[in-house]
Amino acid sequence: MHGVVKELRDRLLSIARELEAIHADPFIEVNSRNIDELLSSRRVLVLFFTAEWCGPCVTMQDHLREIAARILDPRVAFGRVDVDRAYSVADRYSVQHIPSVVVVVDGKVADVIVGSTSRERLEERIRKVVEEALQS
Repeated sequence: MHGVVKELRDRLLSIARELEAIHADPFIEVNSRNIDELLSSRRVLVLFFTAEWCGPCVTMQDHLREIAARILDPRVAFGRVDVDRAYSVADRYSVQHIPSVVVVVDGKVADVIVGSTSRERLEERIRKVVEEALQS
């Protein structure tokens, strides 16, 4: 009986950790001062270009938050770039429309997703790049 209780407790703790990860803000605020450090410290950097006034960006941010909670790997980071505050970073990646997602692997752009898209499609594209990068 004790084994069953321990197993149940461990499973509940695991679920609690997953819920915390989903509700935690997975985004690192990216700007011109920290972009190079992030690029050198992570194998994959998923950059979400947004602005406070952008309505479609809210939905994309929610999608990315869910995706980040499922891709828990210390070699992968999710960054949020406010184009009004970090315009040099937006310029560096030639971002002209928001929302945009730029997936960078080893400092090089691996995929660019421009405009609003479904969570499923967004996750499919990000996961494909992440899996390829982490396997090599």
